[in-house]
Parts: sequence; C-alpha cells; structure tokens
Amino acid sequence: MSEKKRLAVNMAATVIAFAVQFGVNFFLTPYIVNTLGTTAYGFVPLINNIIGYTSILTTALNSMAGRYIALAYNRGDMDKANMYFKSVFIANSLLAVVLAVPGFLFSAFPQWIMNVPANLLDDVRWAFLFSMLGTEISLVLSVFGCVYYVRNRLEKSSLRNIESNLLRAAILIGLFAALQPKIYYITATMLIVTAYNCAANIHYTRTLTPELGMSKGRFRVSAIKELLSSGIWNSIDSLSYTLLITLGLYLANLFVGPQIAGEFSLAKTVPSVLMSLGSTLVGVFAPQLMQYYAKGRQADFHRFMEFSLKVVAVTYALPVGFLIVFGTSFFDLWVPGQNVEFLQWMSVLTLIPTLFSCGSMVLNNVFIVTGKLKVPALAFLVCGVLNIVIVIPLLLWTDAGIWAIILVQAILDTLKNFIFLPWYASRCLSYSFPDMFRMLMRSVWCLAPVLLVCAVYAYVVPVTSWPGFFIAASVCMPVALIANCLIMLSGEERGRALLILRRRRG
Repeated sequence: MSEKKRLAVNMAATVIAFAVQFGVNFFLTPYIVNTLGTTAYGFVPLINNIIGYTSILTTALNSMAGRYIALAYNRGDMDKANMYFKSVFIANSLLAVVLAVPGFLFSAFPQWIMNVPANLLDDVRWAFLFSMLGTEISLVLSVFGCVYYVRNRLEKSSLRNIESNLLRAAILIGLFAALQPKIYYITATMLIVTAYNCAANIHYTRTLTPELGMSKGRFRVSAIKELLSSGIWNSIDSLSYTLLITLGLYLANLFVGPQIAGEFSLAKTVPSVLMSLGSTLVGVFAPQLMQYYAKGRQADFHRFMEFSLKVVAVTYALPVGFLIVFGTSFFDLWVPGQNVEFLQWMSVLTLIPTLFSCGSMVLNNVFIVTGKLKVPALAFLVCGVLNIVIVIPLLLWTDAGIWAIILVQAILDTLKNFIFLPWYASRCLSYSFPDMFRMLMRSVWCLAPVLLVCAVYAYVVPVTSWPGFFIAASVCMPVALIANCLIMLSGEERGRALLILRRRRG
C-alpha cells in the first residue's frame, strides 16, 4: 500500500473510532449523571487521574519502547528489536508488582488521599480497585501495543478501539439496567475492556509482526538502561502534565469540595474528548515521521511535519469553535437540570488552551522521533511547578476557588505551547522562529472562521433541541471547513484538491 493510501486509511479509521467513542460517551455520560449524581460521577475521572499518576514512573520506560523497537524493526535488525521487546515486558512485569502494593492500600483506604463522602466510601473503594487492576494488566502487556506503530497499521488499532467502546457500552448498560447503579460498574467495565484490548494487541503482534516474540529475544539490563536514559525526559514530561493539567481535578476535590469537583469533571468531559481526538489525530502521523527519520529522508520529514500541523489545525478548530458558540445549548440538552452557564464557562476556559496543545503535540512527535526531549520536558516541569506554587496559595487565601485552578493552568499551558515550544522546535529543525510561530498560529486563524460562521447561524437560528443542534453542526462545520481550507492551503494545494475531487466525480 502506498504511503498516501496508508495515511488515508489510518485517518479514516481513526475518525470512525473517535466517532464511536464520542457516541458512546455522549449517550452514557448523561445517563450515569442522572442515575448516580454529579458528585458520585466525579469520582470516576478523579480515581483514573490518581492511578494515572503512576505513569510518572512507567513512562520513562514505555514511552520510548515503540521508538526503539520500530527503528530496529524497520532497519531489519530483528535481534535488537526482540531484545527491546522482551526486556520491556520483563521490566514492566516487575514494575507492576511494585506498584500493586500502594494500589491495594489506597483501594482499601481511599479516604487517606481523597475527600470522600461517607455514603460513597464503599463504592469508591471498589472503583479504585477495579481501576488499579486494569492499570496493572495494561502495564504488564503494554509492549504488545507497539505493533501498530511499528508496522504503521493504525487502522487495526482503530478497529480495536471501535470494538472495545461498543463492548464497554453494552456491558455498562447491562449492569445499570439489571443491578442497582454503582460508580464502580464504570471502572469494572473498563477492566474488562482493558483485558480485551490487551488480547487484541497480542493477536495483532503475532499476525503483523511474527518476527517479534518473547522466545526470540534476550533480556538485557543494558537495553532497559538505554530506554530509561532516553525516556526519563518523557517521565519528567508526565510529571509536568500531572502538575499542570490532571492535578486540577484532585485539587478541586481537596480544596473546593466533591460537588464542585464533580461539576468540573463534567465540564472537562468535552475538552477531554476533543484532546483525545487531537492526540489520536496527531498519532496518525507519528509512524510516518518515524519511517522518514529512520530512512534518513529529511526533506520528506520536514514536509510531512508541516502537513501534519496543517491538518491538525484545520480539523481541531472545527469542534472547538462550534462548542464555544453552542456549548450552553449542548449542556442544557445533554445534562438538563445542571448549572449549564457554570459548566459552559469552565468548559470554554479549558477548551481554548487546547488549540495550542494540539500543535504542540505535533512538535512532541518531532521531539520523540529525533530524541530531543530534555529541554521541552524541563520547560513543562517549570510550568507544572509554577502552577502548584501559584494555585495552592490562591485556593488557601482567596475566594477564587475553581477559577484559580482553571485560569492559572490555561495561562501557563498557553505560554508553554504558544511561545516556548515553537522557539525550541525552530532550533531543532533549523527553521526560523517566525516561520514556526506562524505554523502554530494557524490554530488561532482557523478558529476565527468557525466562530464567525457559528455565531451568525446562532443569531439567525436559535438551537433549542437535539435535531436543531445537529442541523447546526451539519451546516456550520462544512462552511467553516471550506473557509479554513481557503486560509490554510496554498493555491497549488487547493488546485490539487480540486483535481482529486474532479477525478473522483469522473
């Protein structure tokens, strides 16, 4: 399959997988909120975030495993690829044993680390336990997930995601319908889905990369040291992400209370889904970048990096702009009875900085592929530490409350992604800083047409129902997409696009 066709297949599969995931969350979240309440629902993302903090330790090893295995595999060095493969599996298994001790301890006593109402304590215990077990299984078998990256077969990963999301929906609805609703059904379902995903990863590893296997490699401490020496900066990056982004929900639980934390988690649902879209979209380009780099095709590497920035900017601005304008209507229809204005303001202030985050994720692909991770990781760490140093005093000594958490994070994250990363990327790639800055500015430029189109539509046609909401999306999105393509694409690129469309019609 040609590179262009492979990219198209990966993109299509990724979009379909995201649509299924979004659809499942779209229908399940209001059902869960109405059944369990906002406060109880808020503990699910909070627990997942807390257990996710273990990634600070595991990322150092696993973030670079795919890169090293892919480089060796694509260069035909199967002995080296299998050495990394087996070494990572054994190291992860040992790490899982170590992490199981605090995992079981906090499952038994979650009130030690969270503000838990007495009536929810038992449910939170079980929810924590199931989430921890899923993380343990995922960690042990994570190396099998490299197969899609190694072979550039992301459509297989997308197919697995579609299947797992449908499975999650079916099991969760069945549990809620047949038994008394509990929040731990959500994490128990994710445990089952994790086991399914891992089984699928093992299957695809055996079929797509039969050259890789536990029996074909040798464990080498030197391989672990090599991965850790490169991945330590990704681990610092994970720590920084925790301090700057995910710790906000935990701080809200401790300082503002479980009720506001539950509403905050609800408001973050849409931004989190869109960031997942952005991350998934960016991930589509990563294997191709790796292959260009591994084969020394520098001109293609630079061209493809610029192309990926364009595609991400055009695609991501559409849902962000639409939800900024129609977000209040969305929350009113999605979770009726909640304080929709409060939810919308929290959501918008969380959404806007993600415009710059998506561009920075493309640059992170470049940093990972080229192995230049140290400086971005340190910059991220500085922002994360500043976030804690500024936010906690504001929570203790002012009445800013949840707004302190949201605004400080937004400002620091934007400065990092909008100023520092393009400057450093320009140095790494021998670009001028103004050129790199203009590339990331496309995210802002693409947002303006979307806001204008949506605002005009909302003024003319008020949205008060789901049919009206989806009609608005079906009208505004294509118009804004055309406007964005006119802004983003050069005359030559637009000519090529028109030529392709004419050929297809013919």
